[in-house]
Amino acid sequence: MNERYVLSADWPAPKNIHAFVTTRNGGISEGAYGTFNLANHVGDAPLAVAGNRDLLREALPARIFFQWMDQVHGSDVKTIASAGTVITADGLVTQEPAIACCVLTADCLPILLTNQSGTEIAAVHGGWRGLRAGILHSVIDSMRSKPDEIMAWLGPAIGPCHYQVGLEIREAFLKESAEDEAESVSRCFSQSDDPEKLQFDLYALARFRLGRLGVSSLYGGSFCTHCDEKKFYSFRRDGVTGRMASIIFMAEAE
Repeated sequence: MNERYVLSADWPAPKNIHAFVTTRNGGISEGAYGTFNLANHVGDAPLAVAGNRDLLREALPARIFFQWMDQVHGSDVKTIASAGTVITADGLVTQEPAIACCVLTADCLPILLTNQSGTEIAAVHGGWRGLRAGILHSVIDSMRSKPDEIMAWLGPAIGPCHYQVGLEIREAFLKESAEDEAESVSRCFSQSDDPEKLQFDLYALARFRLGRLGVSSLYGGSFCTHCDEKKFYSFRRDGVTGRMASIIFMAEAE
């Protein structure tokens, strides 16, 4: 796709791995959804969403098949051998080429993964509920590759500068953490201007969890959807808004 409308993952993935995230630009949606909303569940006109998905499909190789998810902020990961109707899950894994694993976000953290040999990919929806529920453990456990063979790219999410949460969120994470994890988990939260709130660093929490699982090749994580209104949708900023798609697929052998 046109470089103005997508951001390619900046990581040393094998050449057959294609990974990127769409921006809010380049589509046909109007108003609060302007212009490249790819989600059906946010109130946008169905014909506009269908048109945007057609534009996305036309920009990629002809034999790429999209797998979308009904994301429910849980820890369920599905391993798929073909693309089909919408799957209720928050993570996808495949070892098959030409299947585009798609994650829709507008502040939550999209995480794309592959192995060093380019024979396996995964995509994860990482909101705080899913991260607390163990979505990262589920996806690493679902992949055939060893953790030290896996690399991950952290796509655009709300940054700690704007992600304010209640004190109970930190306590919920600490309750689910091992004793030797508590200090590192606590560092993912910082003081806020509101004494009843904390600033939460989704990126830091994801990096810590992935590192604990044995994944040390981590890239991305320098965005803030709330800060960059020209490129990204942000639910926290706008309320009614669209969704970007973070997408990864393996090219078929030539």
